Amino acid sequence: MKKLAIAFFTLAFMTITVYSQAQSGCSLTEATSPKIRGLRLGMTTQELLALFPDSTKRKEIKDALEKSRAPNIDEAVYLTFDPAADSGKSEFADVGSVSAGLHKGKVMDLAIQYVSPPWGSIDEWVAKVSESFQLPGPQGWKSGPNETPNRVLRCVGIEIEAAIQGGGGSIRLRNTEVFKGIEERAKAAEEKRRRDFKPN
Repeated sequence: MKKLAIAFFTLAFMTITVYSQAQSGCSLTEATSPKIRGLRLGMTTQELLALFPDSTKRKEIKDALEKSRAPNIDEAVYLTFDPAADSGKSEFADVGSVSAGLHKGKVMDLAIQYVSPPWGSIDEWVAKVSESFQLPGPQGWKSGPNETPNRVLRCVGIEIEAAIQGGGGSIRLRNTEVFKGIEERAKAAEEKRRRDFKPN
C-alpha cells in the first residue's frame, strides 16, 4: 500500500511538472539554458572566476570560495561580483552586478543586474528577454512570488526569472532540481535529528 501511494504521488508530481512545462512551452534544461555575457548554468568555479579575475583579491570572495570547497557542505555558496572592478571586460559594460550560487564546484544559480536602459514595465522587459534568448513569449511566463515586478519561466529542471527594480532589468537562472535536492536532504537531516533527540 505504501509503495502504491509513493508511486501515485510520483506520477502526480511528474504530471504537474509536464503540464507546467507544456503551459510555458519551455523545454530548456541546464545544458541548453541561455548563456548571458559568457555566464551560464553548470559552468565550473574556475570558468566563473576567469571572467572576474580581480575578484579573488577580496576577502569575502576568498572566504566564500573556501566555504564552497568544504567536503561536507550541501548548500549553495554565493559570490557577488562588481563587473567594473572585478572584470574590466567590455561585455559587462552595462552590468551593475553579478551573483553566482556555487554547489559542488558548479554554478547552479545566476543573477545578472543591468544598469541601463530603464524599462517602462515588466512586460516590456520580458518581451526583450524572450526575443534576445529565443525563449517562449510573454504568455508562457507567470507572475513571480515577490513584490518586485517579475515573471518566471519554468522549464525542465531550471527556471528563468526576469525582473525590474528601479527601472533596470535583471535576469536570474536557477537549477531547480539541485535546490530541490538540497531542500529534501536538509529536511531529512532535521527529521533525523528530531527522531534521535533524547530529552532525558
